[in-house]
Formats: sequence, C-alpha cells, structure tokens
Amino acid sequence: MSLTEDVRAFALEQGADLVGFASIDRFEGAPDKYDPKRLLPDVKTVISMAIRILDGVTVPQVNGVEHYPYQLMGYGWLSNARLNMVGFEVARMLEDRGHVTLPFPSFFEGKQQSVSNRHAAVAAGIAEFGWHNLAMSPRFGTRQRFVTLLTEAELDADPMLDEGLCDECMVCVEACPVGALSGDEATTFEIAGRTIRMGKVDKGKCCACHAGKGGGFEHSYPTTVTFTAGGHCGRCLLACPRRGDNSGTQG
Repeated sequence: MSLTEDVRAFALEQGADLVGFASIDRFEGAPDKYDPKRLLPDVKTVISMAIRILDGVTVPQVNGVEHYPYQLMGYGWLSNARLNMVGFEVARMLEDRGHVTLPFPSFFEGKQQSVSNRHAAVAAGIAEFGWHNLAMSPRFGTRQRFVTLLTEAELDADPMLDEGLCDECMVCVEACPVGALSGDEATTFEIAGRTIRMGKVDKGKCCACHAGKGGGFEHSYPTTVTFTAGGHCGRCLLACPRRGDNSGTQG
C-alpha cells in the first residue's frame, strides 16, 4: 500500500470512523492566524479524522431528561481524550517513518485557537458545512467530532465532497433555545475555490447559553438533571434531520 493508505488504515485501526487528506494548497487564502503553515512551516498535508457520536448518547439529551451522557461521551471526553489519542498515535506512526507531524488538540478553547477542525474536515473531503455551521458527513450527518493533524508527509489528497447534504430546512434555527442562529442572514467564505454559505451565528448568545446565563439551555431540563455550566446543548446538531446511518467505519 501507499503511505496514504497505510495512514488511513492505521487511523481506522486506532478507532477513527472517518479519515481524509487535504493538500496544503487548499488552505491558500486563509487568514494568517488560521494558516497551517504558521504552526508547521513545511506542512504538506492536513489530515482530518472523525469519531461518530453514538445514537444512545443523544437520546437523553434529545428528550431533555439528562445532559451528562452527551456532554461527556458525545462532546467532552470524545474530543478531549479519545480523538486526541487517535491523533497522537497516527502522528507517532508518521514520525516513526520520518515525517514531522503536529497533532492539534481536538478541543481547544480561547482566543488563540488557530486550527478549525470543521474547516479541515471539509477541506479533507470527509464533510460539508451546513446552515448550522456544523460539518456534516454522508455517513453520520452532524453526529461526529473531529481532530486535525498537520504533517510534512506528502500524502494523496481526497476529493472534496459536493453532495448537498444541507437543504437549508431551518430546523436548526428553530431548535436553538436562544435564537443565536439566524434564519436569513448568511456568512460566506471560500475553501479551495469553493464558496461556502452558512447561517450567521450570534456567538455571544450561544456562549452565554452554554454558560447557563442565557436561560434556554439550563432551564430546558428538570431541576433534578445534572447541569454543568460550560456544557454544550447540541440542539442544532441533534435536531438536524440529516443523520446518516451512524454505523460501521469508512472502508
């Protein structure tokens, strides 16, 4: 097998459900802060990997009876630990073969964030953006989390998706408890010459709701339910009707 297919197969063995490769030229025109070359000057390939969110984890969240399973197993732990370990092992495999590789943490907060896992997933051909600003895959819809690797290895790029996964049904807009997602205002940008269009988000409202200050998220659960300020409601993700089959792994 080629090095590209070796990496893909190894990533799947380590627990990834989706793996894609983007050549660095697909990031031309990105703002300086988000240019992968800022972090790894000789990067040639950006690798995106995803692990699906289990259907069972979403049921209590959708029904508004318990938040903790989704927060830990569908959002926090999945990205903080599991995805990062898969990313580390793939990076170690590449470095064992002589290719400097930077695994960027899959969950990183703060103004200094410089890698967007969603944008990398779209550039690497495993996802498309929807109106809700989420990266959607044909297999899992909105229900996956991503991690990104920058490597000096020159790997074969996968074709970008062009499947029209989002039909702008606006279910996500209706699902937001604080009206943070616009139903008519859009933001646009380009990835590899393709114009991407998605809904404008009031990030202040969204973040305040997560922190328990917006009311919509915290008060959508009974008082007996575990609620953690700084949690993530996932209403837009969970309401999206595009869910894929949520089974198996990429061949």
